[in-house]
Amino acid sequence: MDKIRDDYETLVSFWDKAFEVNSDDKKKIIDDINPDEDYKDMAPSLKQYDALKLFKDKKNVLDYGCGSGWASIIMVKNGCEKVDAVDVSSNSVELTNLYASAFKVSNMINTRCIDEKWLAQQKDDTYDGFFSSNVIDVVPLPMALEIIRESVRVVKSGATVIYSLNYYVEPKVMEERGCTVSGNQIYINGVLRLTSLTDNEWTDIFKNYFTDINLSYYAWEGEKEERRRLFIMKKA
Repeated sequence: MDKIRDDYETLVSFWDKAFEVNSDDKKKIIDDINPDEDYKDMAPSLKQYDALKLFKDKKNVLDYGCGSGWASIIMVKNGCEKVDAVDVSSNSVELTNLYASAFKVSNMINTRCIDEKWLAQQKDDTYDGFFSSNVIDVVPLPMALEIIRESVRVVKSGATVIYSLNYYVEPKVMEERGCTVSGNQIYINGVLRLTSLTDNEWTDIFKNYFTDINLSYYAWEGEKEERRRLFIMKKA
């Protein structure tokens, strides 16, 4: 348990630093954005953008681990009434607020800096949609399983649940490249960067909670092969 806690605290610090934005960049974001068009380019891939359209008629969606808030903004721009955008990084929440203001959707996106206990404290059947990108595969597996269990609890029956994940990497390969490996967990410079499970391993986990599981693949700009994973599912 101490190792899980240490990994979590290191991750919070790492991601908080990753989302830190200086005052000049903040001004550039505000000055350069076209609020009616630029949101279409915020998703790392077109497939992710299209997947987010599944929330267009939803009243209340949770964006868990919102990062810069890109998914929240795309959802409300496409018709979702309200999104709760939460993250363990305070700089992430600040950046989401900045983008929400620049895109003129602050009134539709509620932000909150949370800890790992927050999701378990939310009421059953609160949301009619759930989205999470690159969260459960960059935290210790016990935390990932807890997030999945709680995500099915906090959404309503029939809700769409989407998990976007990094691609699978053979841990032994990463160890040969100089990374620290513990089981299926891959560390770079002491920071947990990937809990690497295969497609089948993730699918077997999701089958315990969701139905209509659809797995597709996508790539970020510049990547030659579509290996990143998009799980689109339903709560029974």
